[in-house]
Amino acid sequence: MLQSREEKAKKVLMVARAFPPFLPVGYSIRVIKFIKYLPALGWQPVVLSVDDQQEYETLPKVGSEALLSEIQPTVKIIRTMPGEPSLRYLQKEKEFGGKNFATRLLVKIFGGARRWVFRNIFLPDRMITWLPFAVGKGRQVVKDEGIDVIFATCPPHSSALTGAVLKLFSGKPLVLDFRDDWIDTPWHLAKPAMVRMIEKLLEKWAVKMADKVILVTEWSRKAFQERYPAQPRDKFILISNGCDLGELEALKSIVPVHHTAKFTVVHAGSLNVSTVWGRSPAGLFQAIQKLLRENPQLKGSLVFKFAGDLPDEFRKLADEMGLTDVIRGLGHLPHAEVLRMIKSADLLLAMNYEGWATLIPGKIYEYWAVGGPPILLLSCPGAAADFVCEHALGIAVEPYDADGIQQAILQVYRQSKTSSPLRIKPDGVEAFDRKTLTHQLAQVLFTVS
Repeated sequence: MLQSREEKAKKVLMVARAFPPFLPVGYSIRVIKFIKYLPALGWQPVVLSVDDQQEYETLPKVGSEALLSEIQPTVKIIRTMPGEPSLRYLQKEKEFGGKNFATRLLVKIFGGARRWVFRNIFLPDRMITWLPFAVGKGRQVVKDEGIDVIFATCPPHSSALTGAVLKLFSGKPLVLDFRDDWIDTPWHLAKPAMVRMIEKLLEKWAVKMADKVILVTEWSRKAFQERYPAQPRDKFILISNGCDLGELEALKSIVPVHHTAKFTVVHAGSLNVSTVWGRSPAGLFQAIQKLLRENPQLKGSLVFKFAGDLPDEFRKLADEMGLTDVIRGLGHLPHAEVLRMIKSADLLLAMNYEGWATLIPGKIYEYWAVGGPPILLLSCPGAAADFVCEHALGIAVEPYDADGIQQAILQVYRQSKTSSPLRIKPDGVEAFDRKTLTHQLAQVLFTVS
């Protein structure tokens, strides 16, 4: 049960390496919302993160700083060294290497050795260099602040080890929050066999040390339960991602501006090029090309807007496929503007990371809450496809099924030209409100404390 307001709040140490002002919003929005709403539920968060006086190779400052304004001034944010070179240092190293042949060779050898160590020695990821600094500072914080529970969110999955070591030294209960799975994922399976074996042992130890393990999808929860049958099944808790319905209240007064000239498809979020963590629109572009070739009357009637990063490789691909006038990369836009685009679109596009069956793209919850256009999800079978079908949010198609994507777009397009265009209802999204989800976390914290 939750505490009454008269009782003294308990304290939870939130171990979060991915935290504003570093990295895009998607990396830290979950923990920020927990921190925002926990104080009203009997818990005072204390944050342990990375020093923000500089930028680092794995921690660029790219647009999440505004999230800090959502945290109450009474919340302490304690920062410590990340254990990796700053961008300023790397720039000086580069300048030093440009002086002559000898310095260039020296920098090449030193930099190459550093990268080799990061890639092959530091497990489960190069961010493990933060562990000694975080544990050293964290032990003192636990003592000085009277911490009741340790909460560690990952990835990076080395943060799960940081939380486990802190529990080992402090004896405080540990709650691990896996925003993304670690084992049996594309990035894990791409590693050498020996590394995969070591990481399985590391995850097993971290899970054993934890009092509760939180997963964000039912697919993830079942995967952990099957992987660790010796652990109690109720050790693994589902607390999904979601959206802050309070932030969307202003949308109710916005009248959608529907496009009579062009059928507009909107994708909110960034795409990226990666063999283990990629979101590619190649299948989508093939479908659009095929659609326009077979339906030439639609030329000039379709536009696909990408709000977020659209890498040059994908822009070039669109040009090569003759889609220059159809694909528009808008870059990063203010959140309010993106929400207006979402509400006024004819179709919303969501793309899952390739091969990640246990993931649900976070944008789906916001798309749903807006309560407007249907969603076209490009994803392999898994948690995301199940979610879209279960809640009647739109159509799920595999990312390289060009025929299936084409038919889905054509279906929604034709319906948009009738008196009853396809729309989705926000009914049921209340269960995924950030306040509701934080209430669930507070209950978990009380259970272990």
